[in-house]
Amino acid sequence: MANQHDKIFKQLLHAFLDDFLRLAVPETFDRLDLSSPEFLDKELFEKGPRGQRRELDLLVRVHIASGGPLMIHVEVEARASPEMEERLWRYRNQILARYNTPVLTILINLKRGRPGVCLKSWENDLGPSFPEHRYVCFGLAGCLAAEYLACPEPLAWALAALMDPGPLSRPELKMACLRRIAKLRGRFDSNLLVNCVENYLQLTDEEAVELEALSARKENREVQAMALTWSEKLEAKGEARGEARGEAKGEAKGAREILLLQLAERFGPLPEGARRQVEEISSLQRLTQLAKRILTAHSLEEMGLA
Repeated sequence: MANQHDKIFKQLLHAFLDDFLRLAVPETFDRLDLSSPEFLDKELFEKGPRGQRRELDLLVRVHIASGGPLMIHVEVEARASPEMEERLWRYRNQILARYNTPVLTILINLKRGRPGVCLKSWENDLGPSFPEHRYVCFGLAGCLAAEYLACPEPLAWALAALMDPGPLSRPELKMACLRRIAKLRGRFDSNLLVNCVENYLQLTDEEAVELEALSARKENREVQAMALTWSEKLEAKGEARGEARGEAKGEAKGAREILLLQLAERFGPLPEGARRQVEEISSLQRLTQLAKRILTAHSLEEMGLA
């Protein structure tokens, strides 16, 4: 689910950055100039210059109303964990070193952790006079869904799907979220919001029957129409992905065959281990890189295939 929630929230935060910042940092929002946000290369080193690369969930450069730049870094975690604080500190320092710009760090916890928005400090043992660095933590679980459904920000209606339904049943909460989103039809594409609700408020078979009964009501006809449109678009995307995936597999297979011929011509008969490594590569980009390296490599060892 980690990769899935990363993708969903990256799309949401790109499309609804203003909404998100109003919800997460309301006291700071009016001081930000979000007229031309610059979404930046999100790949940073996690553990030093030779550490594992990791793509940040969101890194965007905006400006403060007074004119200075500000980096906003957002991480989305499926569950709150004590290890995340150290990672955020490390990312913050890397962003500072790379861009030499103040950093606003925001952590979104989908489950567990303190509900709502709170300001946290990185702990240190250097005494109270040592400069204190803080980050914002936004815990969705435990928040009252009704409060966010009452917000004017459309993003809040989608996030309510991850929150405490209170007196509502889960199908009633899902319908309430979708009903709010359905009012937006025609103003802009609401599919990202629907996708969030559908993914994070999945119902049991019994609950699905209740939702179907709710959908049949006259006041929920807009939701029915929106759900049909969303399903059609999802199906179309699935078909397109299937076709693209089939084409990519075919290209990778052809590239593997060519690479094996090139390797044999350059280095002689290939050991079984080297052949197996090549046959296990599914990335067309990786196969292309190896094909280029043949021109300068003197051995299979240099190719990383020994």
